[in-house]
Amino acid sequence: MLSKRELTEVISELEESPRSYQDCAKLATFYSLYDHLYPEVMQGYSGQAETVSGYGDSEFLRAIAGKDTAFAWGLMDELMSAIKVLNPRLYDSVLRKLD
Repeated sequence: MLSKRELTEVISELEESPRSYQDCAKLATFYSLYDHLYPEVMQGYSGQAETVSGYGDSEFLRAIAGKDTAFAWGLMDELMSAIKVLNPRLYDSVLRKLD
């Protein structure tokens, strides 16, 4: 199995190499492996944390990084219940987007 350091090195090498279809396919594979093995933070081109589990870099996503998903969904359910009471149109809009 590749270590986190080895994966980071391979990804960095592929990011700096000339782009071919094969290089891009390898890079995608290594990104997927890295994200699967170390889901807390994906490393970007700059070496800085850019996304949380590949979903984005919002304050909320950074706050739930590494937390139990059941806890996070329970929290979201509470939030949606509050939104349903406070702003029913927003609640309905979110549910429509999920359909």
